[in-house]
Amino acid sequence: MVSAKTIFAYILYALVATALFMILLFPDQAVKAYVNSRLAAIDPLLSMDAASVRPALPPGLKMVGVDLHRDRLHLAHFENARMSPVIGSLLSEEKQIRFQARLAEGNITGRAVMADAGPTGLLRAEADLDRIRLDRLAAIQAIDRFGLSGTLKGHLTHDGGRPPVGMTNGKLNAAGLRIALKTPFFGITELVVDQADTEFSFNGRNLRIKSLSFGGPMVEGKINGTIELRAPFGKSRLNLSGNAKPQPELFARLQETIPQGVVNPRTLGTRGISFRLRGSVDTPNVSMR
Repeated sequence: MVSAKTIFAYILYALVATALFMILLFPDQAVKAYVNSRLAAIDPLLSMDAASVRPALPPGLKMVGVDLHRDRLHLAHFENARMSPVIGSLLSEEKQIRFQARLAEGNITGRAVMADAGPTGLLRAEADLDRIRLDRLAAIQAIDRFGLSGTLKGHLTHDGGRPPVGMTNGKLNAAGLRIALKTPFFGITELVVDQADTEFSFNGRNLRIKSLSFGGPMVEGKINGTIELRAPFGKSRLNLSGNAKPQPELFARLQETIPQGVVNPRTLGTRGISFRLRGSVDTPNVSMR
């Protein structure tokens, strides 16, 4: 007669074996292909790769070493990312997913609502960003004109019902910004900004900066306008304008270095410098008055 202990041992062995085979035979390539198809529906140039994709408990997926690319531009490296369904939504037409990720020593947490219908399958989503180090982002590291450091936080929302691929809106805050210029601008090699706040929208092709305000011990100001994304990224078109008002320390240095006729030195410290930025990311055209 088989004892209860023996039956329990067989059941336990079967469960462990099943879990092991699920991990070893988990279709990670199929999951990557599915995620990439969703990304391509949002932007054909977006792609993702992960060092590993495995099931996790509570029920969900865990990805390690996730790299996000747009064309040949490496946007970001996520140390890990985890997605898990809201169990109560699995039988409904709209599936809810919770997600969290580790990015540039910071965190992203949020929720998404998915459906089979629609071009991307993503109906809506929202995410919170916290303590992300700008100097650790691959897209920032790829910029050869300047270096950027500081910490980023904010909130993003996405409405998948806006044609053709939805609309993303966001409010972001960057603190402790340091902008190190590779080529000095009128003798200035570094700008220090205590706080920068921006509100923007993005429809998959055009990035609209509704407002970007910044302030610190050297300069304060604001920028708005649009960036039309193109491939490669360096050919993206700029249409930005704004005003920058130097603080006393920077004002004194600029008076010594700005050539006569470029700006009015009498109003530099009161009205600041109004500027327009046109051209492309690779070859910007700056005009000041």
